[in-house]
Amino acid sequence: MAKHITLDELNAWTFEQRQTFYRNGLARFDNAEAVRLVEMLVASGLPFRQGKDIAHGDREMKALEAIVVSPYNEKLLLEAAASGKPPLGAIEPLMIEGLGDDYSVANGATVAAGYLIARRLYALGFEKGNSQKMPDGSVAKTAATFRKKRA
Repeated sequence: MAKHITLDELNAWTFEQRQTFYRNGLARFDNAEAVRLVEMLVASGLPFRQGKDIAHGDREMKALEAIVVSPYNEKLLLEAAASGKPPLGAIEPLMIEGLGDDYSVANGATVAAGYLIARRLYALGFEKGNSQKMPDGSVAKTAATFRKKRA
């Protein structure tokens, strides 16, 4: 996602191009710029998703975001990051409890959860590390680790 993309370019894209861009942006949250581009697409109001995938503004996405930004859960995210474990693993049980069957790989909820965690940790001065296998019994199969940026 190194290319600088403008709102005019997004407007000229087909629905399928925007849909692919959104999915890739959520799945490849490599840095804060990737997050910014997804946010720009969402804010544009342009259509970018089919019916089954969750997206910004949906009830499921709002529920995931509430879990990620909770001050108590932020502590869990930071503890997991400090120990070199995927922060998603620390709060995924809360997501499963809160969303039930609506937290699944099939509707993109696991990818959206990873994206929301990345967005939160980037804002707190972290950078993405390697992905690791999630604990047994997790819905997500792998998740990113994060480390504090070096000054």
